Amino acid sequence: MSDSNLEIQAGQGRRWGVLLPALVVPLASSFFYFVFFPGTAFGNGFYISAKIFLLGWPILATFLILREPIVDRSLKRRHKASMVEGTVFGIAVTALLVYLFKFSPLGAIVGENVFRISERIVGLGVANHYLLFALFISLFHAALEEFYWRWFVFGNARKLMPVGMAVFVAALGFASHHVVVLSQFFPIGWACTLGACVGLGGAVWSWIYHRTNSMAGVWLSHMIIDLAIMWVGWEVLKLASL
Repeated sequence: MSDSNLEIQAGQGRRWGVLLPALVVPLASSFFYFVFFPGTAFGNGFYISAKIFLLGWPILATFLILREPIVDRSLKRRHKASMVEGTVFGIAVTALLVYLFKFSPLGAIVGENVFRISERIVGLGVANHYLLFALFISLFHAALEEFYWRWFVFGNARKLMPVGMAVFVAALGFASHHVVVLSQFFPIGWACTLGACVGLGGAVWSWIYHRTNSMAGVWLSHMIIDLAIMWVGWEVLKLASL
């Protein structure tokens, strides 16, 4: 085997080595902060540690293990197309979410679980400053998740497998820990259904990122949808206080 083939295999091995933990750690950590120790100092500390991992692992893995630059200047970026596509998708999903919340069985399911959902929000310690929490999730946390799941996870997966498979793998990882979180708010059937919707959204965002090489649109789209989800949470808190 030639030296070049050995180097290619070594590079692929390193890439798998950074990708697999990236897929597993968010899922595993979600059990600690939302299932085993919810609303506790340990659980909240674990939640913060998990978010630090989302930022730190891509940077450390890219620099120290893959030995690649954070910004690949060889790629042509289509920021405008990304923002247009992301905005359209974000508005469409928001409209669908409002419709489902107001006029579909999902609204009834939310109504039946008002106190369960509100207890989880209170347990996170954010009920008294929900607006600031909503803005943080929608602006900064959405950017963090896009950096992690689209730029890092999908970005590395598409270098190891066909693009369609990379979209699926990144979407599956993105959805899996959301299912765990959603299962603490909804019955498991609805948690899996809503988790599948999260995965579908992640797949669309990966595809937009792949086509445009721009994070601008997927972050904007994610922000719009998170704001809509935070609005649902606000409505739940109001219902629970009646």
